[in-house]
Amino acid sequence: MKSNNNTFYDFTFIHLNDIHGRVNGENNSINFSKLFTFLEALRKDKNNGKIFLIDSGDTLHGTPFANLSKGESIVALFNYLKFDYTTIGNHDFNYGYSHLKTLLSLQNYKTLALNLIDKQSKNEDVKPFDIVSINGINICFFGIITPETYYKTNSNNIKGLDIIDPEVAVKNLLKTLEKEEIDLYVGITHLGCDKSTKEIYQSSYLAKKFSEINIIFDGHSHTEIKEQCLINNTLISQTGSYNNKIALIQVKIKRESKTPIFNYKLISKDDIDYYKNDPAIKDKIENILKNQALIMNTVIGQSKYPLIGDRNLVRCQETNFTQLITDAILWKTDCDAVLINGGSIRDSITAGNITIGDIMKSIPFGNFIVTKKIQGTHLKTALENGLKAYPEPLGAMAQTAGMKVFFNPNNPPLKRVDDIYIQNNLLSLDSYYNVAMTDFMALGGEEYSSFIDGEEIEHYPSVENIVIEYIKFFGIKVKESIVSRIISKYN
Repeated sequence: MKSNNNTFYDFTFIHLNDIHGRVNGENNSINFSKLFTFLEALRKDKNNGKIFLIDSGDTLHGTPFANLSKGESIVALFNYLKFDYTTIGNHDFNYGYSHLKTLLSLQNYKTLALNLIDKQSKNEDVKPFDIVSINGINICFFGIITPETYYKTNSNNIKGLDIIDPEVAVKNLLKTLEKEEIDLYVGITHLGCDKSTKEIYQSSYLAKKFSEINIIFDGHSHTEIKEQCLINNTLISQTGSYNNKIALIQVKIKRESKTPIFNYKLISKDDIDYYKNDPAIKDKIENILKNQALIMNTVIGQSKYPLIGDRNLVRCQETNFTQLITDAILWKTDCDAVLINGGSIRDSITAGNITIGDIMKSIPFGNFIVTKKIQGTHLKTALENGLKAYPEPLGAMAQTAGMKVFFNPNNPPLKRVDDIYIQNNLLSLDSYYNVAMTDFMALGGEEYSSFIDGEEIEHYPSVENIVIEYIKFFGIKVKESIVSRIISKYN
């Protein structure tokens, strides 16, 4: 892809975010072997200036391709594509910080996180910022991770870490560099612009507060910014998710004022498809897949209907797949009730043969199941948390088994739940119930704080392994429609 109208640009940025392990054209996404050829074409066109390849996090986890190697397969490909900078998404902590540090040590590119503090030891592989000079233009790249990481990964994964408020971190950076001649400040952030995220933790808030920031390459909320978006003269880029789009940002600097002029465009699979596959990357991916295929292609059952696990749907409603998953957990644990969050399910599965790979791709986080003794009043609080955004999508959305929940969506958030029946008996606020949840939620993930103090009863395997075992034992008997367990009384 050549620069427009033969215009010379000082810099060209290619931006990815929230690919969640998608590298091989999964679900009609951009294939890395063709992406590399596209990138090389950009690099050869001198009118594009210096090329920077940027990723905004939630990268190393999310597909069997990534998960079975605990992210090493993704790092190897990022090295080959010649990435320059990344930051850390909340799901990049899913293997634990110790393993993340191992992955960081394998990188040929730099990972930036201005607001991440390791209280136990200094991690040389995570830098707060980096300054480069290109043709007389001084650029400061810095990274920002979301404070939501505290409850959007298992808390055990971030033990010993502090996450500073983004505004405070940027303010400190600007003060530190106030005597330096910085022409461009470029933020690589995993903050997003989701309605459920506090405004002070959104990328747009940083743009409003700090006119010094010229570009923010954002992620986290899976937002597709289709047209050039300027807030307080700061360009904000976000490409959606799952490598369906990437962003191309060309920058020309007015030499007198050092003012940047932007050309912003989202690039789709169709724009990349006519490029040839790079044989080296194609071989790397194929070799990894061959090694994984024996396990991943094992058929465990058949389904007459698609299993609906679309990310947006499971964050605002029940589906036949969410009920299959919670039924499997109820069976495995023999508890009174199951409550998991919809955000832990990421994809649908087509009708027909169902493989281990299908389940692992759709339930990608490796969360194991914990049963806890939960007082009725705390269970009600948890359900209020899970229904607070309804009908808007939210990762905390309650998915249940073993209970029926009647609620009024017209009431204010956290005051919606009316009646709860556990195994057909009306819930008693003073009684205690054995409730199964993910280890993520047991530690307060997705703001399920009422679960934290519950007495642990037993630990079980990961959700995907429980579902695989359940399907092998019982088969798949879902229907296209469901009988709701979470019931709006006032529709």
